Amino acid sequence: MFNKYSSIILFVVVSFFSLQSQSDSNIWTYIVGKVKSSSPVNNELYLEECGACHLAYHPGLLPSRSWIRLMNPNELLDHFDEDISFDEAPIYYSLINYLITNSADQSSHRRSRKILRSIEESDMPIRISDTRYIRRKHHEIPKDLITQKEVGSLSNCGACHRSADDASFDDDNVRVPNSMFRLWDDD
Repeated sequence: MFNKYSSIILFVVVSFFSLQSQSDSNIWTYIVGKVKSSSPVNNELYLEECGACHLAYHPGLLPSRSWIRLMNPNELLDHFDEDISFDEAPIYYSLINYLITNSADQSSHRRSRKILRSIEESDMPIRISDTRYIRRKHHEIPKDLITQKEVGSLSNCGACHRSADDASFDDDNVRVPNSMFRLWDDD
């Protein structure tokens, strides 16, 4: 009797886990506990060079092709209206190596995999806020709360995510300035 239904059972099991892997609420969270969605940046050079001006975004928030584009010397001449070209080649190569090695396509973290799935293979976004995943996670927040001076844009993660420096974007740590707005879905 098992052989008779084994194909159907296998199909149902494979379908279930396939859908779960694409879901924000994964069955493994309930079975083995919370899966770490990302890890904090621990590269001192990256924290010093990039974190001096803005949040040192975890490299797993973009694919390597985006980091390569973002670190292109021509892009660095106008890095979001700033010239941040590096005088010393070892610093530049160390930074780009760190970003590529820890990019979304090299990461095993849940959030990185979700971000990567939300980007077309031909796309090379240079803003984390341009990914479908990030836009979808913030779609319920009224635009005026995002554009207020205390936040400015989705790129200012730390304005609302109190533990952004530790790469913790858990909804329990979200406080949108000047509002009672809260996110309730997990990760």
